[in-house]
Amino acid sequence: MSEFFKELFNITGDQLDANAIHEGVVAGVRLKGAPLIILFCAIIIASVGLNTNSTAVIIGAMLISPLMNPIIAIGYSLATYDSRLLRNSALNFVIQIVIALIGATLFFTLTPIHTPSSELIARTGPSYFDMLIAFFGGTAGVIGITRSERTNVIPGVAIATALMPPLCTVGYGIANSQSNFILGASYLFVINAFFIMLATFTFCKLLKLKQADVVKEYFNKLVKRGIILGITLIIIPATISAVVVSVQDYSKNRLFDQIESFVDTEVDSSSTTTMQVTVDPQNKKLDLDLVGDVYTEEELNLIRSRLPDYGLSGYSVEFVQDIRTILFSYFEKVNQSGFSKQSIVLATD
Repeated sequence: MSEFFKELFNITGDQLDANAIHEGVVAGVRLKGAPLIILFCAIIIASVGLNTNSTAVIIGAMLISPLMNPIIAIGYSLATYDSRLLRNSALNFVIQIVIALIGATLFFTLTPIHTPSSELIARTGPSYFDMLIAFFGGTAGVIGITRSERTNVIPGVAIATALMPPLCTVGYGIANSQSNFILGASYLFVINAFFIMLATFTFCKLLKLKQADVVKEYFNKLVKRGIILGITLIIIPATISAVVVSVQDYSKNRLFDQIESFVDTEVDSSSTTTMQVTVDPQNKKLDLDLVGDVYTEEELNLIRSRLPDYGLSGYSVEFVQDIRTILFSYFEKVNQSGFSKQSIVLATD
């Protein structure tokens, strides 16, 4: 049985010759005109997709982007102690980043649409899941490039790890002087690139690929220290960010639950319906838009007095009441499910 599982999970059976793997990696990082032009085209396409909220366009841009090659080459060169390849791949990577940022910044400077789309905003909040996607995506990528049979692994990894959209988002931040977009998207890009490189390094070591003729001991110590430092510098901010976001999400959901319970129990009735609640947590204020029978001032004060029972002490409530209209019968029909958290809106400055 052990032999069966050993053979089942054997990844060296269809592995390419070490020299062939080396040539393939080196070929991917040669500085030529075509890959750089393709990269510029891909960054413009991805920027258009992010600007117009088109997921299909963004995916298309990631499929044609050559950004994965230098990252895999960096991990491979570290694992095989190839300092020359490391220099070339790092230089290639930096040049590609600069070209991508120039393209994205130019696009977002010239585009008439400057309001951030949900796709752009989504690239400003990295999480632990991004680390997992990048690491396992990088693992799939390095296994794919070492196979004798060509597969579609690399395009899939390029989509999953999403290297292009964060760079485009940085360009948006530069073009619109939005530091939160620059910092958040840059951090996401660093996470993706680092963990792809780390996965490549790890599996190249496991696959025992051919190593260059250098002083391995010194190089090995340097690489290990660099990886430990990189993991530390990436994970600490991610941990802090995850804790802050989790606390904020918990507080927001708890507040919305309290408001929902208060409105369902104390405000809504068979003849009055709350259409929307606007909540301002900073100033502890609720604005309720009501349709139906008009409450008297005494009834409103009684409703206000019950706020503490729902954990809403210190909150003030303003009611906007409409007289009964012919529209109420329509609202009553479409709102049979009652008040929900989707009807709560956070106030913005």
